[in-house]
Amino acid sequence: MANSLSHALYTAEQVRQLDHNAIQHQGIPGYALMELAGKAAFQLLLRCCQQWFGTDAYQLQVLCGSGNNAGDGYIVAGLAGQKGIDVKVVAVGDPDKLKGDALTAYQWCQEQSVPIIPWQTDLQLTADVFVDALLGTGLKGPVRETYAHVIEQLNNTYKPVIAVDIPSGLCADTGAELGVAVKASHTITFIGRKQGLYTHQGRELAGDVHFAGLAVPEMVYHTTPCSSYLLDPSHFVSALPRRHKNSHKKEFGHLVLIGGDHGMGGAITMAAETALHAGVGLVSVVTRPAHVGGLQARCPEIMTVGCDNPDQIPRLLIEKTTLVIGPGLGQSPWSRQCLLAAINSGLPLVIDADGLNLLAMEPTLLEHKQSDWLLTPHPGEAARMLGVSTQQIQKNRFASVEQLANQYQSTVVLKGAGSLVCTKGLIQLANVGNPGMAVGGMGDVLSGLLGALLAQGMTTAKAAGLGTWLHSRSADQLAEIVGGHYGLKPTELIPLIRKQINQIAVKSKYG
Repeated sequence: MANSLSHALYTAEQVRQLDHNAIQHQGIPGYALMELAGKAAFQLLLRCCQQWFGTDAYQLQVLCGSGNNAGDGYIVAGLAGQKGIDVKVVAVGDPDKLKGDALTAYQWCQEQSVPIIPWQTDLQLTADVFVDALLGTGLKGPVRETYAHVIEQLNNTYKPVIAVDIPSGLCADTGAELGVAVKASHTITFIGRKQGLYTHQGRELAGDVHFAGLAVPEMVYHTTPCSSYLLDPSHFVSALPRRHKNSHKKEFGHLVLIGGDHGMGGAITMAAETALHAGVGLVSVVTRPAHVGGLQARCPEIMTVGCDNPDQIPRLLIEKTTLVIGPGLGQSPWSRQCLLAAINSGLPLVIDADGLNLLAMEPTLLEHKQSDWLLTPHPGEAARMLGVSTQQIQKNRFASVEQLANQYQSTVVLKGAGSLVCTKGLIQLANVGNPGMAVGGMGDVLSGLLGALLAQGMTTAKAAGLGTWLHSRSADQLAEIVGGHYGLKPTELIPLIRKQINQIAVKSKYG
């Protein structure tokens, strides 16, 4: 995985180091890289405009700041001028402040007779399509007033925007919006994929993300370690157990799911049904007696035990493989006793929902940890676990998931747009999923899937990676089937998850 350059994600500083090494150690002129970046952005622009307009007869405005990002924009504008496109540059940054390669690009753009219009507060953005080359990856604090005004006006045009390297106003490291940010239709990023494009607000603001390596030699990438990786399911499929013709159900684990306090039987039912569809050999549920009948009627393959007395749980866990606790668990004394029994079992454990909330309320429960844990918080649960606000979690999701993994000595899936998986310092990002997943029950399906993979012998790290990807990818498939993101039901993911597992297993000859 460490050698998978196509999946590597970088911080802005890491990409600056890559750029520096390419120039200083490989002898690649900085302006040559800028030219390649401009050409790559221009080619993307042409492809998009052909799709949008079907002709070259459109008006283009390129918005330029005063840094190297502006240099890329000036090259795009010059290339558009050469092709006869109706193009203008709106110089929001003073061209007199340009230096080095960006200044050279500006001068070249002038030579192509492209009109360059200084920004004024009464200037209206009126083109059919825009290129955003205002602010690059070096932005740290909130966008300054002039640029904020331009960005707000640009967003209010509701016209297509191609962002160069990163949408202006988006933090390249965290995916947080720095006051205000461009909402791009497409973003083309260079040399290294910026991790902020793929999570939190980056998922919304970057649009479709494209990558151009600018012919930087592979050896350059070995000089600077990346920050994280895009999840690649092919790295985990070999951990799926082989299905031999003489297989026995006990070879594929016995998963127990604990949850479903009064009035919350649906959550544990969804988790258990998902686990059964994900290939585990045996599935048992420990829940309140009131839920037994409904669960057995819906899915008779699941063994169900009604339990009002958590003291009975230890004997129910004899010879079991893995536990999931949290779906519909609640926060009653019964819930707390169930969680303690699960922790004391020493079995590999997936903790979700109110299991996490109870853990946050009583951190001393961590002292009883005897096995590998896989924790699956959403940002609100993560905030309670770390004693901070949800806003602080979202401000830097990468730092948050790493802190959770360290503090709880566990593999952690931080759910949300661009879910993050962290284990032993390695962070992976699921570049799948959609807004239709923002509905109750999605997390229960995920916890059941993760428990099933663990019960079949996968490590917490591999189960978290493959399970998170399968869950979100199935939601994308469901959105394709129903034609949008409205009304996705978590239970509708379950057969799609099963189908995907089988497809992966067949392709890898592990079926």
